[in-house]
Amino acid sequence: MWKLKAIILFLFVLVTQAVAQDTLHLCVGESHDFAVPYVNGSDYDWKLQNTAIATISSGNGTEHIIINLISSGVFQLIVEELKPNGCFGYDSVLVEIHDKPNPIISALGPVIICEGIDVILQVNAIYDSYCWSDGSLLSELLVDATGDYSVIVTDKFGCVNQSNSILIDVQSDFSAEFYFEGICVNNPTTFFNASSSSSSGSMINSLTWDFGNGIQSNNETVSLSYNLVGDYDVALFVETDIGCYDSIIKTVSILGNPEANFMYNPFTVSTLDPEFTFTNTSITGLPFLWEFGDSSSSTIESPLHNYENPGIYDVLLIVEDLNDCMDSTIQQVIVYYEFVLYLPSAFTPNNDGDNDAFCPKGLRMEKYKSYELSIYNQWGDRIFETNDINECWDGANCPSDVYNWLIIITDELGKLRKQNGLVTLIK
Repeated sequence: MWKLKAIILFLFVLVTQAVAQDTLHLCVGESHDFAVPYVNGSDYDWKLQNTAIATISSGNGTEHIIINLISSGVFQLIVEELKPNGCFGYDSVLVEIHDKPNPIISALGPVIICEGIDVILQVNAIYDSYCWSDGSLLSELLVDATGDYSVIVTDKFGCVNQSNSILIDVQSDFSAEFYFEGICVNNPTTFFNASSSSSSGSMINSLTWDFGNGIQSNNETVSLSYNLVGDYDVALFVETDIGCYDSIIKTVSILGNPEANFMYNPFTVSTLDPEFTFTNTSITGLPFLWEFGDSSSSTIESPLHNYENPGIYDVLLIVEDLNDCMDSTIQQVIVYYEFVLYLPSAFTPNNDGDNDAFCPKGLRMEKYKSYELSIYNQWGDRIFETNDINECWDGANCPSDVYNWLIIITDELGKLRKQNGLVTLIK
């Protein structure tokens, strides 16, 4: 019996390598080809000594078979050849099946990082070769860009496997920003934080304002007043919950306000002629609003205004310039009450429609707080009285004579007024 010099081959391995090896090293989960030189008319019988870890999937009886590698371990593959002339030969090879590597990558630091910062990805073991998802062939990977990262490794037996993946999120869109409203001295200037980050899982954790006038704050929105005209460098410092920083500085120019002022004419008025003329004399400002103190207002530059009631009124003028800066001023105007009351000296109750009753006539009598009219005869007897300003004495049941009258009034300003006189009743 002669020994057949068989050549055991598996896919992707050179023939010369296979011949030189006493033991072939293969990997779990793969299928491999084995073959011997073909001789016409020969029969080939392939055998596995350990079918628990590998099986022949096809080709038995031919010079070329395919074996499925099921689990790790060692088996011997034997081939026997029976030639047409009856000669018999055999050959064998020892095959060791290895588990695939189990690469696990981890980040040496946070996976959400700030722009300009990097993080190292590291594999849990040493392998013969590495091929990262970005094409790098190093054993470690330095990452500074957003993406999913993994590595394919090859161990010393040629077994290949891919690692887990890690998502690295680089916050490249985080930025500090703010805007403000109001640029007038001694008036509120309000600052609004407008910083943003659209990266997933990131939040603004803290912020610090420096308003350039010695005042600082950590609030989202801040309102304050500058006491001096000038330029102020306002800075906002922002930090996210993962430690990313950004800042911004803007120059805020605080401007002077207009000077509100006005004149009015005449100096005082009465209820008989209650009209004032108001003239705007403000510097660099136009009237934004007049309020006359009687629930009425105007936006005319120099308005006229009539008051219906006597009193002291606070007239407010608010002016505004081209920069929306405002100023205001208040002056008091006085509307005097003209107490006018007339009573006739005689009356003739003859029903001719002319001077038929004795009644006082006056201005704004309906505004009186109290009113009392009394009529007395020459002996001092009160023959008529009323508290109604619309009720008159008609002289009924009284002879023609001269009578005394007395009026006691509390006017609309609360002043007590008394008047008395004589009236002649003519029948």
